[in-house]
Amino acid sequence: MSTTIIFTVASLSILGLLLAVVLYFVAQKFKVEEDPRID
Repeated sequence: MSTTIIFTVASLSILGLLLAVVLYFVAQKFKVEEDPRID
């Protein structure tokens, strides 16, 4: 039972880290530059 919990926590941690990295790169790709004329 203990190994199941450890495996689950490790799997979710790795998945969360991987998705965070993917989200970071996608956010960089679709970043919108602010128009300086607005200020």
